[in-house]
Amino acid sequence: METTLHPPGFHELSVNVIGCVVQRSLSSRDRSGGGRVAGYYCNDQLQTRSILPNCSTTKEHTTSSAANLSNSRQAPVGQATRVTPTKHRDTKQYKLSGRRKSKVQAGSTTMTERRREYYRMKQQRYRDRQRQCEEELESSTRQLTEEIDLLKRHRDQLTFQAPRNLTIWIVATEYLRIFSRGIFTRDDINLNDLALLDATMARDVLVEPTSGEDALIRNWSLVTQWFPDVLVQLKQLKQLTKNSLIASITVSFTISAAAMQGAFPHLLNAREGSRCAQIAERLWDQHLVLQGSVCFDWDDKSKQVIRLHHQVDMMSVMLQMLGNLEDVALVFNGAHVTPECVVSSALMSAVAHTC
Repeated sequence: METTLHPPGFHELSVNVIGCVVQRSLSSRDRSGGGRVAGYYCNDQLQTRSILPNCSTTKEHTTSSAANLSNSRQAPVGQATRVTPTKHRDTKQYKLSGRRKSKVQAGSTTMTERRREYYRMKQQRYRDRQRQCEEELESSTRQLTEEIDLLKRHRDQLTFQAPRNLTIWIVATEYLRIFSRGIFTRDDINLNDLALLDATMARDVLVEPTSGEDALIRNWSLVTQWFPDVLVQLKQLKQLTKNSLIASITVSFTISAAAMQGAFPHLLNAREGSRCAQIAERLWDQHLVLQGSVCFDWDDKSKQVIRLHHQVDMMSVMLQMLGNLEDVALVFNGAHVTPECVVSSALMSAVAHTC
């Protein structure tokens, strides 16, 4: 009886089995038909699966298909059913890409640090080469300076020979050249010039207020210490007698702190507000240009100078600056220099005893 009412293979092809089969996705030809065909199949699928309430798989698939169809622009059913697995794969792939990206960033950072370190070392090597070059130049400069000084000493140690035709004219010219800018010590004089002085100055040459070549050098040393910028210029040579010659000169210097302390100490140490203090303020940093002369007395037999007389007119310039003789008298009253711009005898005697 059952065989007559039911077809063969009833159990293998029952409604429950066939209803649980997932419908195939549309082919490319069916998809090209537009939204009408897709809507037809979707509605048919929904109607078919609503008839099978006993199939849980059909319900879940129908619900997901309906949701996907409502959110998409008439997308095929087959593609809508594969949305969820695709999202999981994309998320997993994104995480892997993030790890790869961090590795790439770490690699690029390491490469940047290596590049910076390379350029830093390169710049350091360049600076080292520059520093080495500067040190070599400084060393070469010092070596050349030492060689120049050595050659100068060798030159100065050469024996000086006085010219055979030595005259008072030559001696006067050379004397004013040697002391044209003064001297601080005896060592400042070139050895050849010092040999010339030894050869042309008598041992007891008279130099007011003392005598001797050493006294002459001490006088010039004190004047140079007081007036460091002293400048002596020869203007004219005139022969007075056969063995006497006078040289007209111009002497210029500035009254600085050294001049006040050495030549005019009474003005520097004067009581504030006093007349001497006021004179000191007026003379401070004044540049003086004085007219003077040097007289040479010559011994024709020994070919040497036996007397030197220096005379510089400081009185006229002081009078022109201060305007009255009383202030000029205060300037030289207690000064270590005379109105003729010569070191006082008292100071020269004290210096001679000290030496």
